[in-house]
Amino acid sequence: MLYLQTLFVQLKIGSIWINLAIFGANVVQKLYLPPNKKKIIINFLTNMTQLPDPIKIVVAENEAIILHALLILLRSVEGTEVIGTARNGEELLQLLKIKKPDIILMDINMPVINGIEATKIIDQKMPWVKVIALSMDEHPSHVKKMFRSGAKGFLLKNTHEVQLGVAIRKVFEGEVYISEEVSKMMLNEYPENSEPSENGGYKPLTNREIEIIQLLSDGLYTKEIAEKLFISDKTVERHKTNILKKLHLRNTAQLIKFAMKKGIIVA
Repeated sequence: MLYLQTLFVQLKIGSIWINLAIFGANVVQKLYLPPNKKKIIINFLTNMTQLPDPIKIVVAENEAIILHALLILLRSVEGTEVIGTARNGEELLQLLKIKKPDIILMDINMPVINGIEATKIIDQKMPWVKVIALSMDEHPSHVKKMFRSGAKGFLLKNTHEVQLGVAIRKVFEGEVYISEEVSKMMLNEYPENSEPSENGGYKPLTNREIEIIQLLSDGLYTKEIAEKLFISDKTVERHKTNILKKLHLRNTAQLIKFAMKKGIIVA
């Protein structure tokens, strides 16, 4: 009885979770514990041993060296699994007949069917598959075309593993991701009725600020954005103020119009 009481004390401070997890829920069934506490422990152990499914990824990349580098990079991104690769758009579309990815990392400049056209087809036929564009070229027209075709993210090919992992998870969870480098480049196309800063451009938006612009364009109010992002109302308002200041705009309506025109958000 003393031994069982000691186990229960350890459970409260946390160390017993590890021991019980090793032996499984059957051990808990044999312990002399109140039924309600026993049920809580068994449920905890069951959930703890059920790991979430990995995010399934297909990589579409024309250049063999870059494809190899991306595959190495993805090995360091926890919670992901590469289920296929393709070297051009036609090969990708054939692959999607037998593979069901969550995310496609899409090279824009592929032969046969390029990334823009492939993204359009995927968005029409398989809208549940989310595309993150990959490009060496950060030209604004390419960014806009990819988002208009249905892409949910845009990264440069010199991305690092942390940024790649963040982009994959955010897009998988239904958000839009644009790297700060691409955001800065997009902002340097001057908006109408606003003046650039002294250095001739605009301060780059952070990924959090891009998230907030997207949510504003979706019609969410400050309180709803705060709840969705798990931040305070005041923090949302502070972000909005900073965004308007960075872009030299006066109100939310101007902000959304500008962001859609520049391809920073998706309509």
